[in-house]
Amino acid sequence: MAFDTRREYSTFTYEMRCFIWIGLFAGLVCGTGCTAVLDKFSTNYYERNYSTRISVVELDPKNQPEPSVQKAQMRAHGERVKIHEDGGWEVLGSSEFNTSGSPRHNHLLNLARKLGSELVVHSREFDRSEQELVKRSEYQRGERITVNGTTVEMEGRWVDVIDVVTRTYHDFRVTFLRTGRE
Repeated sequence: MAFDTRREYSTFTYEMRCFIWIGLFAGLVCGTGCTAVLDKFSTNYYERNYSTRISVVELDPKNQPEPSVQKAQMRAHGERVKIHEDGGWEVLGSSEFNTSGSPRHNHLLNLARKLGSELVVHSREFDRSEQELVKRSEYQRGERITVNGTTVEMEGRWVDVIDVVTRTYHDFRVTFLRTGRE
């Protein structure tokens, strides 16, 4: 007879395993902070696509004040930056990219702090949506079938499943500024 992995015959139940995993995950999140964990595992689009206009010494982001973030429509982004430049602000650099991901706001703030930026002009605009067929394997559990008093146990198996994945792309443009230096 094969090893029986069903829940009702197991001494170490599915619920107990779930409880242990939830406890481990909660300990990880509480120990390091939820956003810190997500920030470490996600792509930093702002830093990856940053282009320098003025070279600056990188600062410790933990010791810097939080910059002001101004949201602007993409078509008015350049005008908004120009207004600030005319008002005495210096452009440190900018970051432009297109992604279907969700850039983390903490990444934006940390890069601004590293640069010593006091003001960030941020724009986001819808670009397109794309659909893609993604093939993946999924395990179907076995089942018991009783016919005329005879019980037959069917084995589990792997089957191919096709999912439709929709990706929505956005253009991002961010300009980092600081008050003018003399």
